[in-house]
Amino acid sequence: MNLKFLMVPIFLLGVLFVGQISDSFGHGLGSETMPPVMVGDIEATLEVNSSTIYTDVDGEEKGIRQISINFFESFTNIDSNEVKSIDNVTFQVELIKSGETIINETFERDDGILIMNLTPSDNKQVQIMERETFASFFGLASEQYNFEGKVFENGGLYEFEISVLTINGYDNVLSDPVNYDLGISIEETTRYEINDANYGIQELGIVTFFDQITEFDYNAETKEIIFSFPFEWNQNTIDQTTVIHEEVLVPKTYGDLLVSKYIATLNGIGLPESMINIDDFSADDRLVHIVVSQKELQEIFSNNEFSDNKITMTVKPESDLPLSGVTENGQFKVNLWWTKDLRSGEYTVVRYDILDTFLKDRPIAVPYDLKVFYDGEQIFAKSNVSSDAKPSEARPSNKNDFEWNIPEDVSGIIVLKFENIGGSKLANVEFPLVVDRKDSSQINSYQIPKWVKNNAGWWADEQIPDSAFIDGIEYLIKEQIIIVPITETQSKEDSSIPEWIKTNAGWWADGQIDDKTFATGIEYLIKIGLIIV
Repeated sequence: MNLKFLMVPIFLLGVLFVGQISDSFGHGLGSETMPPVMVGDIEATLEVNSSTIYTDVDGEEKGIRQISINFFESFTNIDSNEVKSIDNVTFQVELIKSGETIINETFERDDGILIMNLTPSDNKQVQIMERETFASFFGLASEQYNFEGKVFENGGLYEFEISVLTINGYDNVLSDPVNYDLGISIEETTRYEINDANYGIQELGIVTFFDQITEFDYNAETKEIIFSFPFEWNQNTIDQTTVIHEEVLVPKTYGDLLVSKYIATLNGIGLPESMINIDDFSADDRLVHIVVSQKELQEIFSNNEFSDNKITMTVKPESDLPLSGVTENGQFKVNLWWTKDLRSGEYTVVRYDILDTFLKDRPIAVPYDLKVFYDGEQIFAKSNVSSDAKPSEARPSNKNDFEWNIPEDVSGIIVLKFENIGGSKLANVEFPLVVDRKDSSQINSYQIPKWVKNNAGWWADEQIPDSAFIDGIEYLIKEQIIIVPITETQSKEDSSIPEWIKTNAGWWADGQIDDKTFATGIEYLIKIGLIIV
């Protein structure tokens, strides 16, 4: 079984309830140390840590989410910041996913430390597996409790209800148990293929640090990325949510989205520019971070009423130009624009700024090489020293621009490369551009998550029946996880699926045909009434 999602660090949101103590809230980033409470004459603290361990299981790499729960005395030695474990702790742990209890177990821990491994598997029901002894994160002997289940394939929100029932002796039952509510969000990355009229097949991605993405769309005309995930709009949720953090992954082969600024909305409400940050330090993807603080969420909740318990975010370029990129070594940023559309056989002026990121994006005078490639062949080159004057100031010509008569035989994607900026071999950045741009309406919209190919491959290999494939595709279309143009449905005359559609599914799973060709088969099944939408 292949993992459908990439799941890495876990972010926690917590609230504590104990006796008559007032509610208190955790910071919700990476690990959670709850406020100290008095249990008899002991001041005790609950700490929750999380990590993802990648390991080989039956020949496949799986991401195992490891949850560590530690109940200990609070700072028994202030000088050394030493903590003392509490012995013979009984934990009652209920794990809830999408409103359904998937684990409800009692654990007795001699050292007050509970380790839970949540492992993806094919099991529809969660199963507890073998226990292993190991040196825990805290340097103490402890046990790992291994849980396996299909539900752990997916990230999103996991609710932990933890009760401490005994301390310092399993017969020392607390008359007033210590109760904690923890909302744990497991990061999840989902990829979506789009077919752009100019750049061809591209993979956009969403990394969610809150809950699973349930809807995705991309408007090629407005360059707007739209996605949704569940969110209960009530005060309790706001109080427990320290931050909403989402990331949009833009492939660096998709020039139209490599802009210098984006705007974003949450349920149609504009977000401040300070909540949108661009990270260009990955080799393959640009990361656009959307970080909404609890304060901003509270303001949105207080001033609006939403009929649906979800958040819909949109991200799009503030303007088409300038494009922007950061060099491999992170020292320089290049902003790039041109005076008119790039067309074969026509004249244009390409302009650019070279900025020093270490000096808060100040223009800087440095040597650089500039090259233009088409079909892998160099068609233009220049070297110069950039100007340290601002664009609004008078700058010598040819330092931060070049005049170019585009050759008549150049049409489609070209790549403009800046190299050796400041004399550094690691100071390089490139931009894919389009000559003779096509209208986006020339390409239909096909957005199919990459993991759907698994199901298509299983069906083509006859590992699942026709009915399961039809039901699955029908569900995915209705839930807008698969988006294909809807065609008019004809009366159903034949209930069998043509063999060519199954052949296409196998080819698509193997990467031999593109999304559009596979979607043609889905459209046909809709048209003949085998898929009802």
